Amino acid sequence: MPDKQNAPIIIKRVEEDGHEGHHGGGWKVAYADFMTAMMAFFLLLWILAASDEEKLRGLANYFTPTVSETGKAAGDGSDLRPMVSPGALLNGGPADGGRAGPSFGEGSPLRVFDSRMRDTPPDVVVEYLPSSEDPANPAAQMLDESNRRTEQEQAEVEARERAEAAAEERLDQMRTEILERLEQADLPEELAASVKLSRDGNGMIVEVVDVERRSLFARGRSDIRPDARALILAIGESLADEDGAVQIIGHTDATQFGDGSGYSNWELSADRANVARRLLIEAGVDVTQIGGVSGVAATQPANLADPFAAENRRISIRISNVVN
Repeated sequence: MPDKQNAPIIIKRVEEDGHEGHHGGGWKVAYADFMTAMMAFFLLLWILAASDEEKLRGLANYFTPTVSETGKAAGDGSDLRPMVSPGALLNGGPADGGRAGPSFGEGSPLRVFDSRMRDTPPDVVVEYLPSSEDPANPAAQMLDESNRRTEQEQAEVEARERAEAAAEERLDQMRTEILERLEQADLPEELAASVKLSRDGNGMIVEVVDVERRSLFARGRSDIRPDARALILAIGESLADEDGAVQIIGHTDATQFGDGSGYSNWELSADRANVARRLLIEAGVDVTQIGGVSGVAATQPANLADPFAAENRRISIRISNVVN
């Protein structure tokens, strides 16, 4: 049987690690007080910002002890004077106890709470542009000149745009008229491919060119083919109502004559141009509108890559001042 009186005594000690103390709740109370104070502070700022002048004056009076002339405490900003007159004695001594009293709100209590009354308004300098009504002002003259120049440039741009639109419209009208006259003359549709219209400043150029397997004139001669004759007549009828001067230029390709007669592409191109002139007059173009007839041989090819191409053989009819 074991001896209980002589048995050793074992003491078990548990050490705290301080974890509970570190996460105690005391700091929460301090933080709650701080947040309450901050909320009250921002609430005060909001009230000051939202209050009008009368409420601010009453609030200033609350923090500045004053009495009215009747001896009662004043609740508004009227009939106010300090509670203690300057130089009065309290208990045998100066009213301020020998120390200077605070000047908080004495001059203007509202300036303490309203920053708009404390801040000095900025100096604003207003400068005006020179009046265009003063003819003696050089700056005004320059401004007027600049405005007039801008308006003139804008008017010129608008005029050019109108002229461009009118010229394009006139080209379309003439192209439509020529095609209608070709249809009325019962000419082949592929003959319309011989007519090319283009712009030339304020005028137009109507070209009648040879196409593959369909020539305007007999080879090496100025005899015009029937289809080409009807085509130039249709063009002349379309130009009969135009008032501008008409110039007619004949062109050939680079093929040379080898018979030694001295008749060259210069004479050939001029003769073909004269044939076109006679047809235009026959169609109704006034003879006084003809401003020139010339032949330039092969010096102005339409196809620079191939001087022998069919499109180099053509009649150019230039009408000036189609669009004014």
